Amino acid sequence: MPLPPWRSTVPDRFVRFVLLPCLVLSFAGCRPPSATDRDRGTSDAAAPASAGDSGARAEVLAALQSVFDALASGDSALLTRVMEPDVQLVSIEEDAEGATGVEHRTLQQMAARIADAEEPFIERMFEPVVHVAGPLATVWTPYDFYVGERFSHCGVDVATLVRREGGWRIVSLSWTRAQPPACDRHPDGPPGGAGG
Repeated sequence: MPLPPWRSTVPDRFVRFVLLPCLVLSFAGCRPPSATDRDRGTSDAAAPASAGDSGARAEVLAALQSVFDALASGDSALLTRVMEPDVQLVSIEEDAEGATGVEHRTLQQMAARIADAEEPFIERMFEPVVHVAGPLATVWTPYDFYVGERFSHCGVDVATLVRREGGWRIVSLSWTRAQPPACDRHPDGPPGGAGG
C-alpha cells in the first residue's frame, strides 16, 4: 500500500531521534546578535552564557571525543559505554551521479568493526558547534578520517546526546562521507605528521 503524500519514506525513528532534535536545538537559541556579540564576533552558539553552560559543553564534547578515542584504540567497550544501546548510526554519502546513499548501522556492528580493525581509525573533529538544552545536546562538527596514516575521507558529524545519571550518552550519530573540496581536512594537517 503506498504511503499517503504527507508520510515520509524516512524511518520514523530517524525523524524522531535525529532530525527533530537537531531542528529543535537549532532554533532554541535563535535571537538576533546583540551589539556586544557583533563587537566580540560571537553569538550564543559560540560563547556560552554561564560557567554551567561551558561545563556542559565540555562534557558533551568529551563524550563525542570518546567515540573517536574508541575508534583509534579499537576499544569497543569504550564505544558501548558512551552510546545508548539502541543508538541510531547513519552514514550518508553522495555518489558520482549525485544520488544520496544512506547506510544504517547498529552499535554491535560498529563495535565489531573497530575491534577487528587491522589499523587504527583516526577521526578528528574541528570547529564544533554545540547546543545544550537541559538534558538534550547536539554537536555539529566537520571532521577528517584516516585509516592508519592514509587519508580516507572527510565530512560532517551530527550527534544527539542525552544526559544520563552517569554522564552524556549518544542517542544518534549521523555523518557525511566525502572528499575535498566537498569537505575540508583538519586545519592542523595530517595527524601526527602522517602523509595525506
